[in-house]
Amino acid sequence: MKIAYLIIAHNNFEHLKRLIRSIQMDNAFFFIHVDQKAPPVSFDEFYHVQVLPKQYSIKWGGFSMVEATIELLKYAFHFDDFDRFVLLSGVDYPIKSNAYIEDLFEKNRNINYIDAHLMPTMDHPFDRLFCYRIECDRTTNLKSFPIKLVNKLIRGSRIRRPYPQKYQDYKPFAGSQWWSFNDAFVDYLLKFLSSNDEYITFFQHTFVPDEMFFQTIIMNSPFVRTVRNTLTYVDWELGGPPYPSLIQKIHMPLFKNDLIYANHRVSIYLFTRKFNDDSSKIINELDKIRADY
Repeated sequence: MKIAYLIIAHNNFEHLKRLIRSIQMDNAFFFIHVDQKAPPVSFDEFYHVQVLPKQYSIKWGGFSMVEATIELLKYAFHFDDFDRFVLLSGVDYPIKSNAYIEDLFEKNRNINYIDAHLMPTMDHPFDRLFCYRIECDRTTNLKSFPIKLVNKLIRGSRIRRPYPQKYQDYKPFAGSQWWSFNDAFVDYLLKFLSSNDEYITFFQHTFVPDEMFFQTIIMNSPFVRTVRNTLTYVDWELGGPPYPSLIQKIHMPLFKNDLIYANHRVSIYLFTRKFNDDSSKIINELDKIRADY
């Protein structure tokens, strides 16, 4: 079982290095996208780590997040033959032991893990998909202000665009961006992307496309019956949208259980987020829990 960890990072690099150390094994490889806006960082102390030469300046809610993810997938897929591709952020951390993680993937080679719900939902209304949007920074500055104004005018106009004709039969799905795909679906996905430019172009002008782009492809594919829930636990209750909570001591009892109730379902989770460079004490506690798995 060869695992490719695809990591999107823009800060908290000391934590990222601890994440890598925690799941580093001979059969685990790491492919890291470091945001163009981030300061230089070295990973020379690690083996099996590849930093993407192509860097995107990722803007929250924009297609640049999807672009970076696709770049990670392509790079890893052509780098070696992997059985499992796991998308993580640089502020994630495992809650199960490496043996547990490897065993779950070994026993479920045909399963693809992704959070996917038929749209619309309360968190993912149709406006995210059908309201034309131009990607821009969250911060207001001279460069982003005109774009923000145009986006606001478009939203207020109530003018909505349809799916491209080619995808009229596609049901839209949405959910958390963090997933784990097997090699068969990644092969299908990359072939789909190479021959469906219209699909990519459409999603370039949606809001938070990383929470719809991959969900919609897999749920309208021959792999739909292989889908199970995401393996990354996120607490939105303490943090509150649009920001998830930092993992705290209050979460530790949860992680002692094989199954966790979250987002109206009971599920297995292997990873959680989020942490920062000041989370070392809580991670020490988490490491003790991991050791029991």
